[in-house]
Amino acid sequence: MFYSNMENRTFLIRLEKGEPINSSIRKLCEKLGIKNAYFSGIGSVENPTLAHYRVDSKRYKEKEMDGIFEVTGLVGNVAVFEGNPLVHSHINISDDEMRAIGGHLVEGTVSATLEIVLQDLGGERTKKHSEEIGLKLFELGESL
Repeated sequence: MFYSNMENRTFLIRLEKGEPINSSIRKLCEKLGIKNAYFSGIGSVENPTLAHYRVDSKRYKEKEMDGIFEVTGLVGNVAVFEGNPLVHSHINISDDEMRAIGGHLVEGTVSATLEIVLQDLGGERTKKHSEEIGLKLFELGESL
């Protein structure tokens, strides 16, 4: 992984062939002390595992995708969960027939490169597991 700190704690990141996406983002956040962030990216991935969440069953259905795919969109956030950075990402990918599919990115390995823009949001907002929804949700103070 290569990265550069631009203005206003915005980081340009380039993941290299063979690097795991979510794990690499988490590792960088740990190294730089980033607690809350937003990121987006494009590039390529091989053999990713995607998931779809069903609120009625409170379970993810995972699907391992076999092959090399274009990453047409990667978005996600970073928050603190149980004292550590938690990376939550969603991905859209396309195959060599230009068919697209997307979902929650469990993990995937970069097949050529992946370029990411990560914005450190500052602060230290945490996520907590919601029994009602079954997901880790941001703990925020204000409501309307």
